[in-house]
Amino acid sequence: MSDAIEKIPYRRTVFAVFVLFVFGTSTAEIVVEFAAGETLGAMGDDLSRLALSVVMLALFLYEYLVQRRALGELRGQLNKARGQLARLDTGSRNLASQYRAVMQKQFDAWQLTASEQDVVIGMLKGLSFREIAELRETREKTVRQQASSVYQKAGVNSRNELAAWFFEDMLEPP
Repeated sequence: MSDAIEKIPYRRTVFAVFVLFVFGTSTAEIVVEFAAGETLGAMGDDLSRLALSVVMLALFLYEYLVQRRALGELRGQLNKARGQLARLDTGSRNLASQYRAVMQKQFDAWQLTASEQDVVIGMLKGLSFREIAELRETREKTVRQQASSVYQKAGVNSRNELAAWFFEDMLEPP
């Protein structure tokens, strides 16, 4: 995936460790000062750091639980989609395989590279250039350049014309 996405868990981990460090040092300082006979009023700065770190830990826990629930929902959707795919009959799979073979013949006729073929498939699936770039672990600019190359090789001017090229014959009445 992209570097920005990979850095998010790392940054969260570093920040969580920092908050835990503040929480631990504040707690230790309060215990030591209280044992030394200081009043709670004199430990106001320590108590405020402790309270802030408790709030931050609570927010981290809440975010973690929300993400776990969302992940569970996504897993449920994935299982549902897998179930729907499993119910596809053999005829549908054969038809899809035949159409993919027809597409491959056209890719070969246009002399598309493997990367350009991936971009075409992504565009036909309705993915944005950014989404295609993330899936292919490349830059969006690279995907745009590959799409332009595909348009030129296919003799079309846009994503819509490219999609129409592949689907037009399927939509005509028999």
